[in-house]
Amino acid sequence: KFCAEAWDCISRYVYAALQGGSIMRGWTNDEKVMIACCSDGTRPVIFKLERIDD
Repeated sequence: KFCAEAWDCISRYVYAALQGGSIMRGWTNDEKVMIACCSDGTRPVIFKLERIDD
């Protein structure tokens, strides 16, 4: 089961990656890597999202 709040926090990154973009351009060494975190203060989770180009 995936938390709806977590999905809300990372969905913009996922959609950007699906379109070949990167929200983190200039913030990370690899534009294919994006870091996002859930806004749940009592159970915080950090996500490392990596775009895989075919």
